[in-house]
Amino acid sequence: MAQKNSNIVEYGEPVGMLAAQSLGEPGTQMILRAFHFAGIESTIATSGLPRIVELVDARKKPETPITFVYLTGEYKRNVGKAEQALKRVSEVRMGSVVRRVLENFSKGIIKLVLDTQVLKANELTPGQLAQKVAKKLEARTKVDKDGNILVKLKTKKLTEVRSISVKLMKDVVQGVEGAGKAVLQKDAKTDEFYIIAAGSNIGGIMEIEGVDKSRIYTNDVFAMHRQFGIEAARNTLVKELDTTLREQKINVDKRHLMLIADAMTYSGTIKGVGRHGLSGQKQSVFAKAAYEETVKHLVNAAAFSEIDNMRGVTENILVGKQIPLGTGSVRLAIKKEDMQKVKPKK
Repeated sequence: MAQKNSNIVEYGEPVGMLAAQSLGEPGTQMILRAFHFAGIESTIATSGLPRIVELVDARKKPETPITFVYLTGEYKRNVGKAEQALKRVSEVRMGSVVRRVLENFSKGIIKLVLDTQVLKANELTPGQLAQKVAKKLEARTKVDKDGNILVKLKTKKLTEVRSISVKLMKDVVQGVEGAGKAVLQKDAKTDEFYIIAAGSNIGGIMEIEGVDKSRIYTNDVFAMHRQFGIEAARNTLVKELDTTLREQKINVDKRHLMLIADAMTYSGTIKGVGRHGLSGQKQSVFAKAAYEETVKHLVNAAAFSEIDNMRGVTENILVGKQIPLGTGSVRLAIKKEDMQKVKPKK
């Protein structure tokens, strides 16, 4: 039978070192692999060791952001309604509906040859696109007899015409900017429809009718922080680390991951574990010098007469002193020999 409170950490236990080792050691066994999300051929989700590094380094933009958009009411039960929500979410850029761009520099005209199949798939018309272009560029537009768009610019300069046509291809003509391509999925257990988007603009997605704001989730830690705060970012870090390890059949106690996430977020901002984050912000000169850029830290400390109080683990190991952990965290109050001299009361 387990003792009461047997899971509580003993005083002086090096929990930080255990957490680091518990994540670092399995990381050496992880394979470098990635996998496709069903239905999103262009999106290869980062997994394995690259994903772990991405998370603990606190990189502001993940390599492959993914957002799970859950729906409410009839949107999650009715396929027609779900597809309407999908079209409002899925990002369509001008470059994906234009087959070819022809530039007439002498007349200052850009001709957009449209892909009719892509237009039909997204339920767009040349007239709608022409209006969007006219509003964006404040220029005159016209749809010719072949269904192509002619844009009359106010300039005829070669560099300006080329710059406008390049920027025009990046403009969003439908959906939420930053949401990326989206696909509709059906949950086999709950029998409800939901959307997977290859982007992380959850703020824009949440404004779409039919989206369940309480269940929207993205693997972009910084996007969760911007929208829901530091606690949500911390929970996302734990979830993503745990999911990545479990995908590789590696079992690490969640409490180690929670400690790492707490250390990265306790200040109210998300900090990586490297020299630009937690390791670089230590008070000890020797602790910073032991990690990276040794000479720089020692020279700066000497130049500014910095004092190291030797209260941490790394700096004491470096100079051969007893570390303040385990038995080293206990100070001797009375010697054993002196205790024997004390006569017990009868």
